[in-house]
Amino acid sequence: MKGSTFGYILGLIVGIPLFALGVNHFFFQGNNATYIEVNTYLQNSKIETFNVDKWVGEGSEQYIVALQRGSNSAFLEWFTFYEPRYKKYFNLYMFTYLEDNQQGSQRTEIAGYFDRNIKFTASVNQEQLDNSKYGSKENPVPVWPRDLLEYDGEEKSVTQDSKINNQIKRFHVKPEINAIFIQQYLSRFMPKDEYKAMFKK
Repeated sequence: MKGSTFGYILGLIVGIPLFALGVNHFFFQGNNATYIEVNTYLQNSKIETFNVDKWVGEGSEQYIVALQRGSNSAFLEWFTFYEPRYKKYFNLYMFTYLEDNQQGSQRTEIAGYFDRNIKFTASVNQEQLDNSKYGSKENPVPVWPRDLLEYDGEEKSVTQDSKINNQIKRFHVKPEINAIFIQQYLSRFMPKDEYKAMFKK
């Protein structure tokens, strides 16, 4: 009896983590983007300023990050807009539940509920921007949020605790968080053929 109990406990301690490790390796890796590929993507990106008066579409997709303790899932959220300068559609991509706090959810809330216009900086990959396959309403150019410049027509205030200053602080994406977002996008959401074309040349 003691032996079977020991085996059961050993199975819980060793077996379940090994099972989760195996499932994560074979089912949740996707393209399995490395630090080098994330860095290459970021180095070939530039910061652009966008001024949007309305989104032409929005959506979200829930996915499993990994089998682990705590939260296993996250959301990729997007807001679609048209940019006349490039005559292309863009998707402002954001992830929620990848940061320790609730800033991801706050960021999407800010983006989703403006009344007049929103002005922000975002990172855009030059290769995707120049690629003719990107820019249609069905396949917009991905852009990644950086900083909020204007919200509902209000710019940064000299008053420290003003509404716009609080929105700016909640919207800001740190470089290390941006790298996590890019890694998740490349690994889980970029089509394999496009991934290979960009990184396996």
